[in-house]
Amino acid sequence: MKSCFARRLWQGAAMAAMLVLNPAISAAQQAPASDAPAQETAPDVTVPAEVISLSPYISDVQVLGPWTDSGKSGIWRTALLVSAGQPNGNRFFVQQVEEGPSDLTVLQTTEITEIAQLNGAIVGYRADEPTPDAPSTLSIFLDIVPLDAEIAETFELFISPDAAYRFGPASN
Repeated sequence: MKSCFARRLWQGAAMAAMLVLNPAISAAQQAPASDAPAQETAPDVTVPAEVISLSPYISDVQVLGPWTDSGKSGIWRTALLVSAGQPNGNRFFVQQVEEGPSDLTVLQTTEITEIAQLNGAIVGYRADEPTPDAPSTLSIFLDIVPLDAEIAETFELFISPDAAYRFGPASN
């Protein structure tokens, strides 16, 4: 079960990623709704340092689901990085974020190195709900189109705290 904090974090992360990563949406939401003259007052908005420091090469951030392990809990988060001068596709990272009483801590960051070696572009990914017998394991299906092809291939990723991940072609 997701905690209220994790749910708010997921909602906030999704909205922040949408606004930061898609300036057209942000601009459209700020546009006047009618032909009425625009107000001359500047918005009183302070952009948080975390948003300002977000690399322009991060093309996607998602919160994919909760984890629980030995009385601790938090969320799994992914980041998709497109490197300047790297024509070989994407770099994909999974982070385990712990929800503390008053703060968040990144416990581990794992790069799924095989994705960059596929020489393709991630066109979508989705997570399965954790199972009751493995509440800390994240299962992700990734759709990747090779740069020299037109049809996406589906891959599976299984990652658990303090364990080696498994990545390969989807079995279904």
